[in-house]
Amino acid sequence: MIRGLIGLVALCLAAVLALAAVPKVDSAIRVFKETQTDPAKLKAYCDMHKALDAAQDDDEAFKKAENAGLKQLGPDFENAWKTYKEFDENSPDIKSMDDALEELHNKCPE
Repeated sequence: MIRGLIGLVALCLAAVLALAAVPKVDSAIRVFKETQTDPAKLKAYCDMHKALDAAQDDDEAFKKAENAGLKQLGPDFENAWKTYKEFDENSPDIKSMDDALEELHNKCPE
């Protein structure tokens, strides 16, 4: 009896957490898409991405570049970035955020 109740509570909690994640994911995707249409933010994102690539082997430099880029991109982008980073790479939600970031990245000049 108690196992069944614990299982039901766990299932309900999982459902609530999944529903709570969806608006965060949708918001992150919206911010990534909006960044594509703002020339200043697009440039800031592309600059951040280049700096992150250059600092890939240096954790401290990577974190500095990430923080500087996120500060320049603003709080909405920073929250979207944090949402993206908090999801497991096997999560179905990560795929849609990956797609939005890939689309954003493709807007950067080579």
